[in-house]
Amino acid sequence: MFSGIIESTAKILQITDGRFTVENVFEEPLQVGQSIAHDGACMTIESWNQESYTFFAMAESMRRTNFGAKQVGDRCNVERCVKVGDRIDGHFVTGHIDTTGTLENIENIADGSKIYTIRFPGEYTKYLVSKGSISINGVSLTVMSPSLGSLQVSLIPLTQEMTNLWSLQPWAIVNLEFDILGKYALNRE
Repeated sequence: MFSGIIESTAKILQITDGRFTVENVFEEPLQVGQSIAHDGACMTIESWNQESYTFFAMAESMRRTNFGAKQVGDRCNVERCVKVGDRIDGHFVTGHIDTTGTLENIENIADGSKIYTIRFPGEYTKYLVSKGSISINGVSLTVMSPSLGSLQVSLIPLTQEMTNLWSLQPWAIVNLEFDILGKYALNRE
């Protein structure tokens, strides 16, 4: 379980047959088997040292995420799992990506914030409510204007500085995880 509050960004150092080697930006020692969210996708650490760590993205992960478009040198938003007893400043993020979306437009606002418009498969619209939560590349954000197959979010300057969202250009592919609480509410029986 994650909160969507990104700890840092980390550079992809190598990609070989679904195995990603990423720079280790964490001060605390990692553990084999530990879960770390990369652009919101929960990945299991296979090996690590002070400089880097490795995870394997299976075919399902490659299909559902933006990992297939990643290249060496790209940066991922990274977050370690929530510790029991910690504050959850974002929202409940499982690290299980629902689908990808396409950044359709970036609007620069005079106060330094930006509004991103993102398109996604229309069948996921049912999980959105205005002022509800969504995870975009692992970042917990508030939905501004949902419509069929589209949503808008606003990024404050701090979110732009601390995540890889600042570097995205129109038509970039992003990972989307819709709010788990909304999914449960729709599927209760």
